[in-house]
Amino acid sequence: MRVTILLLFLLLPAIGFAQISPSDVEVDSSKTVEVELQNGSILTGSILSVSEEEIELQQSDGRTFIHLSRVREIRDVDLTKKGNQWFKNPNYSRLFFSPTAQPLQKNSGYYQNIYVFFNNVAYAVSDNIAFTGGFSMIPSVSISNQLYFFTGKVGFEVADGHYLGGGLGAASANTFEDALIIGYANYTHGFHRGNITGGVTTFSIEDEIGTYALYFGGDYRFIQRISFVTENFIFPEAGDELVLSYGLRFMGEKMSFDLAFFRPGLGTDIGFGIPYVDFVFNF
Repeated sequence: MRVTILLLFLLLPAIGFAQISPSDVEVDSSKTVEVELQNGSILTGSILSVSEEEIELQQSDGRTFIHLSRVREIRDVDLTKKGNQWFKNPNYSRLFFSPTAQPLQKNSGYYQNIYVFFNNVAYAVSDNIAFTGGFSMIPSVSISNQLYFFTGKVGFEVADGHYLGGGLGAASANTFEDALIIGYANYTHGFHRGNITGGVTTFSIEDEIGTYALYFGGDYRFIQRISFVTENFIFPEAGDELVLSYGLRFMGEKMSFDLAFFRPGLGTDIGFGIPYVDFVFNF
């Protein structure tokens, strides 16, 4: 109950829904734009006209009329800039374990599987609010003793390409009476081929004040289907102990696969590090 109240307190002020009106549309046949629809698909072309109900888009294969209620966002595109014609990064809202401040879009979500045995599903109820829930499926462990977790996330674009976010969640095996409560706040600068993210996260067991960590990372998409991803943690209360990670993300239009390594500090002799794998499918 305590976690639920905290989540509601955090999330209620952020409820809001983006809408496109005729005044938001710039008619300029000399400019190339991307029109992102509510279902996540993207159309590229030039806007020829706009009415109270629809826009007229000139594409390479002809003209298309799009009802404004179907439009989520319209953004300018520089086709001379490498990467601007690539499909959208399907996993822009998170690094490996940690989220970025970039929010999922309303009615979108994903399923993530980590190490085969850990599953979670995220869903955005608005352009600023998303919820995630998951569980483990470890063989020979009873259902009542599996790991269960739930989180809520808020994210806003506060300036072009700059995002602030935060979230609160709980994780527990067997009972939520002694749940691990996790809170975080972060900042992300997103650009056309990746992002840079930094933040702070805290860990507590119910009323017992726990520890905190600073984290930073990002991803850089060096070709359309592959990006480099890193996620790193500093624990000031433990003598500035480090946990470092690095790996590759292989992407399709609706899915991604991560192959990475985590290292507990720089001096540990464990080769490349502890392997990490996950799979994400977007819907």
